[in-house]
Amino acid sequence: MTVVSDELNCIKNLLQVMCANGAIHAKEKTFLVRAANTLGVQIDDWKGLLKEVLGDDVPLYPMANHDKAVATLKGLITMSRGDGAVVPKEKKFVLQFAKSIGIQKSQWKQILSDIDPDQLFEPFTRAQGRLLVVTDDFEKLDAFIATAGNNGAETEAVDLQTVINKCGPTESIVCFHAAEDKDVSVTRCQMLLDTCGDKLVCILTRFQGHQVKYLLEIGLKKCIIEPVYARDINELFSTF
Repeated sequence: MTVVSDELNCIKNLLQVMCANGAIHAKEKTFLVRAANTLGVQIDDWKGLLKEVLGDDVPLYPMANHDKAVATLKGLITMSRGDGAVVPKEKKFVLQFAKSIGIQKSQWKQILSDIDPDQLFEPFTRAQGRLLVVTDDFEKLDAFIATAGNNGAETEAVDLQTVINKCGPTESIVCFHAAEDKDVSVTRCQMLLDTCGDKLVCILTRFQGHQVKYLLEIGLKKCIIEPVYARDINELFSTF
């Protein structure tokens, strides 16, 4: 439970609703455990997590991915109905969460009609797409792959020469890291553009930010400054 993710925050929000009426119904417990299993959240100490949530000052836990946020909202609605009665505190939390993710009044009817118990958390389980990650100069490779994986991306890590040798036009988004030397980064970028096409992304440290303009000048469409967050991964799949 050390990684803060949409999955864990979803469970924390569900816990808030479960405890809102001062009593925990057996159906709510069952729903919560099923949600955690579906989302792949390993909870070793439910009592400890509950104590943490009840002791937090935050009114709700934010979500980075909008589709997952909407799925969480549907989960909150389902949880609030679990004991057969929606109390004012439950309704208030659900409405506050909906407002925080930009849900308008005009969308409520559609959201309520779209609630399918069997597909409730589908946005958490579907793969967004595939990333081909070039390992050269990628010091924070493990962190990048973990962030991508936590947000529904399949990843394959290979070295630059292997990518160049096997690449043609690809369905995968190709991510490479800038080198310390600007000219090396530009050459690397050009080689990948020539062999893999334009679904190419450069990851840079904040100290390499000055390289961005040179990369964009030769045709690169996307750069990300580390650290890489969930919203960055989500944006990649909406961009390409």
